[in-house]
Amino acid sequence: MKLSKLYSNDSRFTNIEFKNGLNIIFGHVNDKNVNDPHNLGKSALVHLIDFMLLKEVKKGNYFYNKKKVFKNHTFYLEIKLNTGNYLTIRRSFSNITRVDIKILGYSAELVECEEWDFTNLVLNTTSETAISATTLLNEKLNFNILENYDYRKLVGYFIRTQNDYSDVFQLKKFSSSTDQTWKPFVYELLGFEGDILIRKYQLNNEIETLKTKIKSMEDYYNASDIDRINGQIDILNREKEMLEQDLDSFNFYLNEKQISNELIEEIENESIYFQQKVYNLRSDIELIENSLTTKEFLDFNYIKELFKEIEIYFNDQLEKSYEELVSFNKSLIEDRKIHLTKLLSDKKSDLKIVDERLKFLGEKRSSVLNVLQDSDVLNKYKSLRTNLIEKEKSIQNLATQKEIILLTKSDIKELNEKKKELEAINEIIDSKIENGNKILNDIRYLFKTYFEAITGKNGIIDISTNTTSNVEFNAGIITDSGNLTHEDEGFSYRKMLCMCFDLSILSYYSSKSFFKFLYHDGPFEALHENRKESYLEFIEEYCNENDVQYITSLIDSDISKDKLNSQDIICELEQTEDGSGALFGFKY
Repeated sequence: MKLSKLYSNDSRFTNIEFKNGLNIIFGHVNDKNVNDPHNLGKSALVHLIDFMLLKEVKKGNYFYNKKKVFKNHTFYLEIKLNTGNYLTIRRSFSNITRVDIKILGYSAELVECEEWDFTNLVLNTTSETAISATTLLNEKLNFNILENYDYRKLVGYFIRTQNDYSDVFQLKKFSSSTDQTWKPFVYELLGFEGDILIRKYQLNNEIETLKTKIKSMEDYYNASDIDRINGQIDILNREKEMLEQDLDSFNFYLNEKQISNELIEEIENESIYFQQKVYNLRSDIELIENSLTTKEFLDFNYIKELFKEIEIYFNDQLEKSYEELVSFNKSLIEDRKIHLTKLLSDKKSDLKIVDERLKFLGEKRSSVLNVLQDSDVLNKYKSLRTNLIEKEKSIQNLATQKEIILLTKSDIKELNEKKKELEAINEIIDSKIENGNKILNDIRYLFKTYFEAITGKNGIIDISTNTTSNVEFNAGIITDSGNLTHEDEGFSYRKMLCMCFDLSILSYYSSKSFFKFLYHDGPFEALHENRKESYLEFIEEYCNENDVQYITSLIDSDISKDKLNSQDIICELEQTEDGSGALFGFKY
């Protein structure tokens, strides 16, 4: 995978055509007093390429606060696949989570293209019916290195931003992540079995979860209490059986008296039902009686007299209409009274029946209670029932405790098994690291060769395990006798260590279907003056030997343009007042 073209629908943008070998983004800074020359956009280019390789725009990302600035921009990135075909990604800031993709057998600019092979692809999705843009691109890249990992996981090692030079192996985006997020694929990249490291981290997590679970249980229950709990359960079960026998005897007594629990409950329920019915009937009777007292219309003579007093003429027609209305109303009231009188009679009859039933139930209830109270059986029954319920609760609580203890013992057994498995895995990892492998040795040799060619010093990378058997990756500078120095603590040498690691990985896997480009932002800032020209010569030779792209950015204060091969400069940026000489063609 190499970069081919980067362009935009905005004519102000400085379109870029990448080539094989060395690619230089060169910036002219006219005002030498300017402390921050990055407004040229040369560093923004790194983030733009990463954006076009489908990086999500989240809080903290370069473009997160610039979405409105580029809201009318659409960018196009053409990639040369390892198959020889060209894949173009179209992405707009107006719809930042969607992209279009087109694949051709030749290189072409597609600003005017209306037909795309894949349109409106979401960046990422968990849907089983839709394919995401990252999944599609990962498929088309067809890497045969670290095939179990998404290309997005690895791309940071081939696009080093200014924020990624503080650690050789752990990129800035992994700084707040756990080791299991990034160490397994770096481990595999260096020739080891990544799956075993993944399993190690899984076991670590499972062991810690079990420890927490066991500790929380042991704060309340002790595994040694299991026999005591069994004994308590046995005693309570025996006592429960005795109570049940007493209740059986009690029920037999009730049967002799023709009294049962069901009878007592039936009397109570029926009493409640009829009491409610009495209440409803009496309410209905009261409403009906109130309705029967409804008065008729006002006296007609009184109405006429009222009109006369206020000197309003009451004509004959109005008098006739009113008389007809009063007559109609009287007929309605008479019919209604007949109906309500019959309904009232029915309700009173029902009330009498219900009252008699309630009286009967009251007498029956008193009779039953008198039998129970006279024999003092009721209190005994209540006591037996209460004790039985308490015994059952106690048995249930103890059974729950027992279950928790047994589960905890099972967890302890599982914990010990996982500890044994982890111990075995740690031994395998230690053994693998002690024995090393050819891939690591080859990459380490390339690293040493490149670091020495660039800095004149001995660089080394190695792998170890710490006191807790966790894998550690190390990079540093050593003396001829093999002792580590502290020179790598300085930012410049630390940056060079990062760069040489990337160069070693790219070189070793250059014959595979993998990344075949590397972008280092501002490497010359870390180089001594007398090393800058030799670094350019080294990179030219490096690219030719490995058939890869090396993209870098620098400004004229880093190295004079006349010392560069003009064919290697693929993009020139210049500091202007209106920003027209910058990458995007305007200030923002």
